[in-house]
Amino acid sequence: MPPIMALLLAVLIGGCSTTKNIPDDDQLYVGLRPLNYLDADDSNYTIATQEEVEAALATAPNDAFFGSSYFRSPLHIGLGVWNAFSKKTSGFAKWMTRTFGSEPVLMSNVNPALRSSVAKTVLRNRGYMHSQVDYRIDTLSNPKKAKIAYSIRMDSLLRIDSMSYVGFPAPMKQLIDSTASEAIIGRGSPFSASLLDSERARLTTLFRNNGYFFYNSGYASYLADTFDVKNRAQLRLQMVKDVPEEAVRPWYIRRTRMNLKRSFREALTDSTVRRSLSIFYSGKRSPIRPRVVLRNMSLMPRQPYSYAKHVESLARINSTGVFSSVDFQFTPVGNDSLDLTIDCTFDKPYDFYLETTFKNRTIGRYGPELRIGFTKLNAFRGGEKLDVNLHGNYEWQARGQSSNMNSWQYGADISIEFPRIIAPFVDRWLARHNRRRQFFTTPTTMVKASMDIIHRPGYYRMHVAQGEWTYKWQSSANKRHEFSPLTLKYQRMNNSTHEFDSILIENPYLMVTMSDVLIPKMRYTYVYQSPSTRLNPLRWEITVQEAGNLTALFDLVVQKNKWKQTGKTLFKNEYSQFVKVETDLTKTWQLGTSDRKLVGHINAGVVYAYGNSVVAPFSESFYVGGANSVRAFTARSIGPGGYTDAYGLGKYNYLLRNGELKFVGNLEYRQRLFGNLHGAIFLDAGNVWSISNANSEMGFRMNKVLKNLATGTGLGLRYDMEFLVIRVDWGFALHAPYDTGKSGYFNLRRFKDMHSLHLAVGYPF
Repeated sequence: MPPIMALLLAVLIGGCSTTKNIPDDDQLYVGLRPLNYLDADDSNYTIATQEEVEAALATAPNDAFFGSSYFRSPLHIGLGVWNAFSKKTSGFAKWMTRTFGSEPVLMSNVNPALRSSVAKTVLRNRGYMHSQVDYRIDTLSNPKKAKIAYSIRMDSLLRIDSMSYVGFPAPMKQLIDSTASEAIIGRGSPFSASLLDSERARLTTLFRNNGYFFYNSGYASYLADTFDVKNRAQLRLQMVKDVPEEAVRPWYIRRTRMNLKRSFREALTDSTVRRSLSIFYSGKRSPIRPRVVLRNMSLMPRQPYSYAKHVESLARINSTGVFSSVDFQFTPVGNDSLDLTIDCTFDKPYDFYLETTFKNRTIGRYGPELRIGFTKLNAFRGGEKLDVNLHGNYEWQARGQSSNMNSWQYGADISIEFPRIIAPFVDRWLARHNRRRQFFTTPTTMVKASMDIIHRPGYYRMHVAQGEWTYKWQSSANKRHEFSPLTLKYQRMNNSTHEFDSILIENPYLMVTMSDVLIPKMRYTYVYQSPSTRLNPLRWEITVQEAGNLTALFDLVVQKNKWKQTGKTLFKNEYSQFVKVETDLTKTWQLGTSDRKLVGHINAGVVYAYGNSVVAPFSESFYVGGANSVRAFTARSIGPGGYTDAYGLGKYNYLLRNGELKFVGNLEYRQRLFGNLHGAIFLDAGNVWSISNANSEMGFRMNKVLKNLATGTGLGLRYDMEFLVIRVDWGFALHAPYDTGKSGYFNLRRFKDMHSLHLAVGYPF
């Protein structure tokens, strides 16, 4: 019997009875009743506690819908297969059972009594000392099936009345007092085991960051008195007796030794010394320059040991990407000194890769692509990463007027990533002013260049060159910066035939995307991400770009050309000149629990062309619509302003659906439905406007902003696979910014124009 037929048969058979193999003294567990909370308020702390209780009680039945403890799929495939094949001994039956079967979840295995006890422990650990968790087994119409109903009485919350620290040596007590404002618990705090442990862990980190290398959390314990005030506890954290002497005195770094190995068992034959660092290696010279290691070390000689600097040094050395493993070992010397040994094993220096793809473009072009290259780590003994690749593709036109317009393309990319900021002038300025650059993580400098040659036999030949020099650094845990003093794109058609020129006239898409372009650009991006501990986090990103200004200044000073003169060229191409600013803001509000959120998002930008450019390049203009924008409309289907297809471009009218001014606003409510399935309700609005055509229907006018904003609402589903989020959004248009022939705000005439379905990966913002 074919497997698919056997599976269908098993479903039919299993659907008749999913309980025939249930033991006589047991029942099939089919889910939970809604949890019943007694004496519970609506505070955030109580809601968070309820989440932990639910996690302790949650148990998915057979064929649970997306892992839910409450809902099951109406098709009990797993149970059907198990009932049909689990007791058979043939190889096919074993394969069916192993592949598609699901063993019945029995009430005895769920063990509600044990889970009630665990939930009660959770409540006590959260400060609900007199809580109670009861359960009831509800037998259904089929006596072999049952659900569980839990009842949770939370009672009064025990809080801290006073907190004191006792028995610590004077220097350690001074550290405690100096950081009193950072204490996690205090008067009025819930008597929560997790909060108590967090405060003890905070002190351990505080001591270890100030030299107390051998101190650990077990050297202090809590004592609580709950008799004086009802539902209040007087709390003491005191040092235990017989604490080792080395745990209550600070330790200092003496010397550092680094062992550099290409393999774990390699013998080290030589060494070099740079200040307090000794590097041991095999060969004629150190595989990596000593200053690369020193630059990433925060633990310095004659300074107290610091756990934070220990972790930072380890992370920075790892972030160079040169080593497969890094290990720190500390050896006590005398009464207060530590020698540090760092064992580093190099990763494989070379990595070769081969990538093949087959492209199917929406414009009717198909073809294979091949990319072959290699990566070299620590290319110049400074932790650099060198990547070189060659690539090529072949495409043919499968439909359209130019079905014989086949093509091929080949080129090369090269990039070098340095684990440091390469800026000699800045370094000299800092040295003169006795300053040092401080970074939260290892910064990088990336240099990249590429060249592509495109052939369309019988039509044209084009060269496309691109280059980039970019600095990336992180000034704090929440602030990232990226600065590109130069990014360059050069696209030039070297020659074309009369036949191709006639195709350009008939095909506006080719005319726009294949025009000669030179964009010498400078870019800066700043990203702020609020701390992960914030209840309502915020993310803000802003990018500022300018193009052609230095080139125009050169023309003004050297070539004596006027600043506003157009048609000026560089490398035989007219260069673009513009300023562009784009910002993106996302704010998240927690609504009681982590499963319910309200997310607000704003994206806005403006690009202004001047001097040598009348309009901004097509690739730098803004557009709206699509899965991450106004989801009731497809990409490039609205704007600029109230523009309609007045030029009769038909399917090519999207070429004009861009502008120099952009605004998009989104509001989305997200909630976990059950298991890993989440739902969303959203409201989107946005459009783009033209600055160069400000007096037309494409232009921005304050009195027409609301009319020009395309708006839509919709529903979405997100399936969270932990490493990947699959998203489906169904948007419904409320208002189109152009004339549809229907009056009023809700002006969509046909149902097919009122909705858009999007399948995407990840959240929209």
